[in-house]
Amino acid sequence: MSHYGRFTQIDLSDLSFLSSHMQEPEKLNREASRFALELAALSYDFQVSPWLDAGWTDISIQADERLLGGVDSADTAHRPLYQKMVNEFVPVAARRLIKSKHNIRQIAGRVWKPTPATRTGKAITMIHPLENGKFAVAIGFMGTGKRRMDWEVNFRMAHPEGFHQGFLDTALQFEENSEKINFDQTAAQLDLPSLTLQDILEEASRPDSRFAIFATGHSQGAAVLQIWIWRQMQKGLLRDNILGYGFASPSVTSLAADDIKDYPIFHFSNSDDAFSKIGLFRHIGKGYLYQADDEFRDFCYQGHETDDVFMNLISWFNKFEGTQDAISFSIAYLQALSMLPLEDIQASLLVMSGGGRAERFMLNRDEPVNGILRFMSRMLRSNYKSAMKDAPDENYISELANSLQQQIEDAGAERFARTIFLVLGIPHTLVFRDIELPGLAPYHYMVIRGFAQMQQED
Repeated sequence: MSHYGRFTQIDLSDLSFLSSHMQEPEKLNREASRFALELAALSYDFQVSPWLDAGWTDISIQADERLLGGVDSADTAHRPLYQKMVNEFVPVAARRLIKSKHNIRQIAGRVWKPTPATRTGKAITMIHPLENGKFAVAIGFMGTGKRRMDWEVNFRMAHPEGFHQGFLDTALQFEENSEKINFDQTAAQLDLPSLTLQDILEEASRPDSRFAIFATGHSQGAAVLQIWIWRQMQKGLLRDNILGYGFASPSVTSLAADDIKDYPIFHFSNSDDAFSKIGLFRHIGKGYLYQADDEFRDFCYQGHETDDVFMNLISWFNKFEGTQDAISFSIAYLQALSMLPLEDIQASLLVMSGGGRAERFMLNRDEPVNGILRFMSRMLRSNYKSAMKDAPDENYISELANSLQQQIEDAGAERFARTIFLVLGIPHTLVFRDIELPGLAPYHYMVIRGFAQMQQED
């Protein structure tokens, strides 16, 4: 059984980078970034076998509103066969939970009466012994899933407490679970009656802590990572006992820049990745940018870099300086769509909606099409006002819409809509799940081939 990382081939039991970070706390660490990529990838698929083989234990998975635990080393379990069955069952159950659309609950909320929103935070925690009686705790926060409810978090942009509301609520969900995340095998090893993540966080507020915490996330997971670490350090968690790495990290806060830079979080961003430029206003921690070039795109973009429409949209998105530009573009795109023939609007909305049978039926009528455009435009304007505390510049949006209309007509409405999703998704990819695909995903490339080219941002 392999205990090497699936994507970087690092030894998952080698945590020497934690000591290196202590010696050079302001320096980006290659081995830490590779470990972080493996852990961030694990938070999506929960393929824990190599991690168990590498000596990680006491694995818990938060999957929406469920917390699943009991994944431990079978070698030290009282009932090894039973433990192996648990180790197989829990990850499978977690994968099923995060794919569930909770259709009955959503229908009840729409038809019957309002119900509390489903909490969709997803994370994995585990622990590994170090030398001299110390331990490393690893936490991986999953990014946005494929369900509508997963995406809704990203659009809750109000920030009354200085943080993006959707990301804050997801961080609070994990924080509330800290008393329920148990490390039973480690507690037995330390001759303790119990040991929870909350206990570990409290001890990590002391200089003599036995526990060092490493956390990572991709996309929405990297947003939650930032707020969670900020909140724990506000409660006393010492910077010497926590280290975070984020990939494709959205901005999360409206706090002043001077108040958020001195946090032990390192962010990897692709200059072509629009999602790392949006969210709210600022990131917590230090940002490192890979400046995409032709060689990088040829290696990572699976041939799409040869498509003129794709590259024109890349150039357009690269002009985004923040959340306000991304939302303005989206409003202008809908305005441009409204000026096209009905069949072009239908084709574009079908791409956006996923193209299912129900969507096809609804979009085969004039009024639903126009109603959907109006609803989406109102929602985006509301998001803009929530984030920016002001209304969008309508003159700018009209000019942008006129320019976009010509590009849509030249490319074809359906093709343009599909390409928008490609431009948002491809530069944002953490890893290719199909390891037979040629090349490397952008963030995988950065930690393997592009690490030396990472440039610290101001």
